[in-house]
Amino acid sequence: MRAIITGGLGFVAQHLAQHLSDCGDDVLLTLRTDDCNCQFPTLHWDITAPMDPPTVRAAEQFKPDTIFHLAAISTRDICGSSEPSAAAMAVNVQGTQHVIDLCKSLSTKPLLLFSSSIYVYGSRRPVVENVNENISPAPDNGYGVSKLLAEQLLRSNASHLQWVIARSFQHSGPGQSGSLLVPDWISKLQHRPNNITVGNLNTWIDISDVRDVVRAYRLIAQPQFNSQTFNVGSGKATRSGEVMEILQNLIGTRCEIEELQPGTHYLPIADISHITRQTNWIPTISITQMLRDCLE
Repeated sequence: MRAIITGGLGFVAQHLAQHLSDCGDDVLLTLRTDDCNCQFPTLHWDITAPMDPPTVRAAEQFKPDTIFHLAAISTRDICGSSEPSAAAMAVNVQGTQHVIDLCKSLSTKPLLLFSSSIYVYGSRRPVVENVNENISPAPDNGYGVSKLLAEQLLRSNASHLQWVIARSFQHSGPGQSGSLLVPDWISKLQHRPNNITVGNLNTWIDISDVRDVVRAYRLIAQPQFNSQTFNVGSGKATRSGEVMEILQNLIGTRCEIEELQPGTHYLPIADISHITRQTNWIPTISITQMLRDCLE
């Protein structure tokens, strides 16, 4: 495989690049900035604008057979609470159109794997429920809407483009940072071990290790899966409080925890029967192992 990865500095992109390299594939990353000490070759590209001709020529010389489109913004405050913000439209939607245009312009006609999201299904369920790829999307936040709009762009270009959609559920792993659940809770437990605040301890989520996720991406980024959509998740419901309990056991601490949004909440859980049936992929890294590796 000769793969271009957009959003090359991102958490998932770094794991994907390493996995592809370990498999013997050639990798080229696109970055918004030139200031990067990467182990892989890079191209400068802000996807909110079309790729400029010199960079297109460099991409052409690489001769990619696959483009993994991971570049996106996902923070709720930036993406919009119910409808996509201007920033979400520029990056997640128009940016995807620019990646599609690149695929169509290259002589190798690379397959485009688009990293979509659980949030095209919405962010709430009345009970624990496994969702498959055939249910009607019902996004209820700006991020989910922007991802669904981007999916629709791929489908509208189906006659001129090979594409695969990966609807990713929550994932974490070594190197993740920021305000997402696992790195946020680790930071709080390590720096404020006596009393911390969290959003909720009784939310049922589908969480996987990023290393399982990128393995799935490579397996489905194949021409035989053209125009197919795959859920990529654990397929299991995990209570957020269980994640907290495992972290406290691994760190060796016990603390007072205040919930800012108490109650029971249910996020969609992945039905992964389609990807398992087509590729034999199943997640192999346990939550405990994932969290242990995050702490190292």
